[in-house]
Amino acid sequence: KPMIAVAVTALVLLVTTIVLWDDLDGVFERRPPVPNLSVWPQPPNDPHPSLAVIIPITKHTDVRFYQNMWMGNHGFTICESKAPGCSMVCGRKPEQTSAQADMDCLVRVAKSRFNETEFIVRMSDDMLVDRSYVFGIMDEYKASDTPMYVLSAEQTDTGDVTSGFYMFNQALAKCIGGNGTFAERVAVGCGNNVKRVANDGTKTWQTLYTNKNKYINLAA
Repeated sequence: KPMIAVAVTALVLLVTTIVLWDDLDGVFERRPPVPNLSVWPQPPNDPHPSLAVIIPITKHTDVRFYQNMWMGNHGFTICESKAPGCSMVCGRKPEQTSAQADMDCLVRVAKSRFNETEFIVRMSDDMLVDRSYVFGIMDEYKASDTPMYVLSAEQTDTGDVTSGFYMFNQALAKCIGGNGTFAERVAVGCGNNVKRVANDGTKTWQTLYTNKNKYINLAA
């Protein structure tokens, strides 16, 4: 009987050790894989799947920060030269400014990779945008055949978009063309039948976000 008791005790200790080791193994050994920051899959049952958020980045951009914000499900990064987390390297011709290269890249990507995406957002890496604001615009202008875009009040006048936030639909992506500023390309390719929507500045923040106990320097 003492031998049986010893055997039972040993068996209990062995099973307990295996269970505990399995738990510890889950804590200490089973590390999650390193995420691929250039691939941001859309979740199942996404209520707004037809959206692409394009962010020009540099080697200094914190891609993970933007991946974990509202547009993480729809994000796509572009860059002039190879950088961590960059989805597509666009390059720049010697005679081009950075702004010209950025605009050429945006138009090219909108017409090729996102030629079936209903709405395209372009935002610089010093921006935060309220996701409900973007989704509200999508709901209002979905299935529209009229080219439309959203710019800030200042950008609506000049159309010289080199930073900040703007948004346009697939109808505009199909017709935009030519060279120059965003407004010039829209005028050349789309004519006057374009819906221009002023941006709600209370829903977008550039370089600085402050609200209650949050103070975030987005340009740092």
